[in-house]
Amino acid sequence: MFCYKVLAVVTKKNQVTIYLSDQVRDRVKAIADRERRSFSFIAEELLIKGLEAKETGDKGKE
Repeated sequence: MFCYKVLAVVTKKNQVTIYLSDQVRDRVKAIADRERRSFSFIAEELLIKGLEAKETGDKGKE
């Protein structure tokens, strides 16, 4: 019996420019290198996690 992991496919993405300090850029790049992922993938992942944490935290304040 085989178990397959299903990944969501995003078909449309918007390009944005984000200005990062050298320190933040280096930290994101280090994570990307360590996980063997692209810089963009890690940046998007961190933004999503940050947004989810922010939204969860905001709900707790209501």
